[in-house]
Amino acid sequence: MSEIIPEKYHDLLLSIGAYAQKLGLRAWVVGGAVRDFYLGRDTVDIDLTFDGTQESVANFCIKMWGGTKRKFSKFGVYKVNLDNGLHLDLARLRHETYAFPGALPEVFFTKDVKQDLFRRDFTVNAWALSILPESFGKSVDPYGAKKDIDAGLVRVLHEKSFLDDPTRMLRGLRFAGRFGWKAAPKTKQLFLEADREQALLLISRERFSQEFLKVLAEEKIKAVFNYLIEFDLLKFAWPSLTWHAGLTKLSAPEERLGLLVCALGENGDEFLHSLHPSKELSRVIKEISRVAEEHLTPLIALSDFQRRVLNTFFPKLPPQALGPCVLRGQDLKDLGVYGRSISNLLVTVRKAQWEGKITTREEALKLLHL
Repeated sequence: MSEIIPEKYHDLLLSIGAYAQKLGLRAWVVGGAVRDFYLGRDTVDIDLTFDGTQESVANFCIKMWGGTKRKFSKFGVYKVNLDNGLHLDLARLRHETYAFPGALPEVFFTKDVKQDLFRRDFTVNAWALSILPESFGKSVDPYGAKKDIDAGLVRVLHEKSFLDDPTRMLRGLRFAGRFGWKAAPKTKQLFLEADREQALLLISRERFSQEFLKVLAEEKIKAVFNYLIEFDLLKFAWPSLTWHAGLTKLSAPEERLGLLVCALGENGDEFLHSLHPSKELSRVIKEISRVAEEHLTPLIALSDFQRRVLNTFFPKLPPQALGPCVLRGQDLKDLGVYGRSISNLLVTVRKAQWEGKITTREEALKLLHL
């Protein structure tokens, strides 16, 4: 079944497989990459797994194609970003146990590829293809990944799946929305049981936030949100969060997050803070939400990111509304205005510019009778 692996990836994966074989390792491409290969979808994220230590393979990849690596020691994974734009996750075969529902897994290395596949979220991602030269493309599909992909079904591998890792609830809805799939009957039953138990409250807010940003990155965002609304999962992001039509007009998850913050109004900043964004992203989005709440032209220039979000949130804004303000505080000082009068006059100008009534410094001065 080597035809599943697209020709464009053959040389790279065959080279990695040949090098692994020299080290005495077996090697497979696994998970979402295999699913996307089979569906004919391009991907830059490729998961590889080996039945032994893979650090030398990570070094080989960088030597061959250039790039950087980073080790995640807890799970024994090397993330390699190649200069050609591909992102490789190099892991060892492993199985996992969960001390309690929602906990991070405890990892044990194994030599059994089927055992490794069983730890994954859904059958459609529990598929491996060998990349060794003599068995290149040979399929390992013990749980019916191909069958479920053909049937358009999202199916968990065991009954405790959603309790072991509740983030799979969001992941499953992402796949359903992205591919137009449905949950297998038993999986839907398990999903609804986990939903009633509010399983998503068992995970940390940081883990929830990571998965929610992945939701916001989905191309078919409306379909995914429809599922989140159907199963009443948006409340775990924020109680009053709802769908906003502008989400389809933006593509970057950070921009979509900014739009949702604006839509939440006075609750927006608290929602944003709860998601633990980076300090820089938090600053940028808070500036957006401030403009959205004030309905005043900003005093300083906005970034393209900020303008895209605000133009989406306010689709009928006049061209000059997003500024920067045509009049500065120093302009007023030069005209003999001092103290609080400066800020009061600037508010008048910013409001007029926001409403499209003025577009130049001269018009602003005329408005103020200066």
